[in-house]
Amino acid sequence: MQHGPADRAVRTLEDTVLDWLPDPMALWTALWPALAVAGLRAADVSMNVFRVVFVVQGRQALAATAAGTEAGIWLAAAGIVLLDLTWMRAAGFVAGVALGTAIGMELTARLKLGMKTVRIYVHVEEGAGHLDGHDVARALYHAGHRATVFRGTGYQGPVDMVLSTVRFRDAEAVLRLARAVAPTAFAAVDNSPHPATAGAATVGRV
Repeated sequence: MQHGPADRAVRTLEDTVLDWLPDPMALWTALWPALAVAGLRAADVSMNVFRVVFVVQGRQALAATAAGTEAGIWLAAAGIVLLDLTWMRAAGFVAGVALGTAIGMELTARLKLGMKTVRIYVHVEEGAGHLDGHDVARALYHAGHRATVFRGTGYQGPVDMVLSTVRFRDAEAVLRLARAVAPTAFAAVDNSPHPATAGAATVGRV
């Protein structure tokens, strides 16, 4: 059976496409080291985030354990890359660093590790319904937290700033206690990208 020019063109195109497509086994052989490097780097950078948190908290044993684990994982990733430096492995190395940073930050936030400084600004009210920062500090003290009161002057008069450094997991409880005493107070948590929520007063009230 003879084939016309159109058939021969189709066959030529099919052969070209097949030649262009990589061999699945060869592709996997090149791809899996890059994926392994990305996973290892994500793990070791995540451990680095935890190590920094533990160092700041003064947890020597946990910081040392995290540092040793981080170094071992990094060495495994670097060994794969240096064994045969290809663009896929280099890309996996870089992507793993970015992914590990995001994972470490997310886990730290979810586990609520570290310390937070809560700042509560209370407008001083004189008269029968007297209210100032000492009332908030007293409530925090009875709940087991420490607080320091600073007196300042706002647009509408005297303002007390109540400063309390607590564990991350206790920050929300401190905010609730403060608002139970001074519902119109403005509150903020250091290192937080957003103002305190759940009924915080506007800056104008202070």
